[in-house]
Amino acid sequence: MPDLQDLWNSIEDPEFTAAENQLNPAPKPFTILSGADLRNVTIPPRIDVLGEGIISLGQMTTIIGQGGTGKSRAAMQAGISQILGWSFAGLKTHPQPLKHLFIGTENSIHRQKSDYLKMTAALTPEKQALVDAHIFFHIVREVDDAFINLGSDDIRKKWLDTIEASAPDCIWVDPFGEVNAGDINKDADVRHTLRELTKVCRRFNQQTAIIIIHHARTGRQNIAQAVGWDKGNFALGSKALYSGARSQINIAPADPDDHSRIVLSCGKSNDAKPFDPVGLKLNEDTMLYDIDPTFDLNAWKDDVEGKRSNANFSIAEVAQTLIQGPKKIGQIHTDLGGEDAGSRRSLQRILLKGKTEGYFRTGKDGYKLTKKGADLNP
Repeated sequence: MPDLQDLWNSIEDPEFTAAENQLNPAPKPFTILSGADLRNVTIPPRIDVLGEGIISLGQMTTIIGQGGTGKSRAAMQAGISQILGWSFAGLKTHPQPLKHLFIGTENSIHRQKSDYLKMTAALTPEKQALVDAHIFFHIVREVDDAFINLGSDDIRKKWLDTIEASAPDCIWVDPFGEVNAGDINKDADVRHTLRELTKVCRRFNQQTAIIIIHHARTGRQNIAQAVGWDKGNFALGSKALYSGARSQINIAPADPDDHSRIVLSCGKSNDAKPFDPVGLKLNEDTMLYDIDPTFDLNAWKDDVEGKRSNANFSIAEVAQTLIQGPKKIGQIHTDLGGEDAGSRRSLQRILLKGKTEGYFRTGKDGYKLTKKGADLNP
């Protein structure tokens, strides 16, 4: 009986085998460096897109927030700010314009165009042209535009063709739920999606920054997890997304009655020091977020946790102190009990809110009551 190996060798086509090996090469071993190699290897400097290691080229970042908190709008502003060299939420951006591609189905073309035009309306024609040339938006115009799930070979091909055509440095994915192939609560499915997403986003450029926008869990207790010990538990679904990202930005509502105010915090930062939480307020005319100087983190925590501690003031309390006449902020703060009763920053927040809502007005003598404010005091 002939030897099976000899029989196989006699019928095997060497040219076919060579062609097969070329098309499907054997996998390479992992890249390893000795200690000496690692000591002497030259590594290019990290290029930060936003902040210190918050968004960097070659890195994956997540932006997590409840629906309606302005995640998409904040992401668009961050991209525009980077192109112009502006800071965003007090965080520096890379000074040279990079190319940004926003892929997602979360927002309609009407919302995208409205926000984009307002955000760039005050720019000079030269600055507008600069931004226009460096930012790209996937829009849902055709039926097939609405499907971006990476579980399909055809859709992965659409991703690759889109990325090759625009050659972005930063790809913003919004929302992750529409991209995820499988169950958002299963670690294996989320990890598989992250691998596929990395393959397509870095097919042409290994240094592409990937920024994933994803929903947070809802409810008062979950909103409180935007900061503190549980900030890594903020996102909806599997924790594999948290593990796969190098950094995470959490976005939470700052005021249940004022949707223009949000809190930006650092849920994770593997490569640099986390940034401190910051309050932002949306300018309805420009659709840009500005830093809210009245934001008080401790007061916000108390509000979210359902506490009414002495760290907070109320419009009614301020109105009572103004019955006797106009007062400066310092005098109002003293009359309310000073630092033992609450921070001056918390008072400033209440004064601004009261003025916006028509309870107070300001003059050369300080804050004074309007008729609406006087009506708070029987």
